[in-house]
Amino acid sequence: MTKLFLIAFLLSIFALTACSEKVTVEDNDDAIGEEAIQMIMPQDGKAVHPKFGVEEWFAFGPMSGVGDTPANGVAQAYVFENGSYTLTMQLNIIPAADGTFYEAWLSGDESDDLVSAGHLANHFGDARHQLKFESEEDFRALLQVRVTLELDDGNPTPSTDLVAQGMLRPTQR
Repeated sequence: MTKLFLIAFLLSIFALTACSEKVTVEDNDDAIGEEAIQMIMPQDGKAVHPKFGVEEWFAFGPMSGVGDTPANGVAQAYVFENGSYTLTMQLNIIPAADGTFYEAWLSGDESDDLVSAGHLANHFGDARHQLKFESEEDFRALLQVRVTLELDDGNPTPSTDLVAQGMLRPTQR
């Protein structure tokens, strides 16, 4: 029984250290960058963001490719006690070609409910893309997350080239 408890304890410590893991990417013995994935983890029944306070609402959902575009990932949205809204996304998709970029959009049931959540970042030139969108406006009603491939032409209107999408599902924690 003691060995089982010790194994469970060690595994739980390992799992907690993975919640904010940094991964260093090296090329020919030279570090070329770090990727830090930070997640808000509930403790004692509450999730607390160091900047925005206690989490009041949480939603998440899988992201998948559209049409012939292979993609997968996860989107998470939060509303905190100070009214702040945050959307984070990790999306695995082929890097955008030169002169193009991926942009995330929040949308609702109405066709005019469309909000840009910003450009996806690709720090390492591989399939890993990330997004962090913060706003003082509450976007809980916009549960659809869409990713479009955009031309880098300064046009703020979303393109019709939808490459990935997902649906946020509100969840009690």
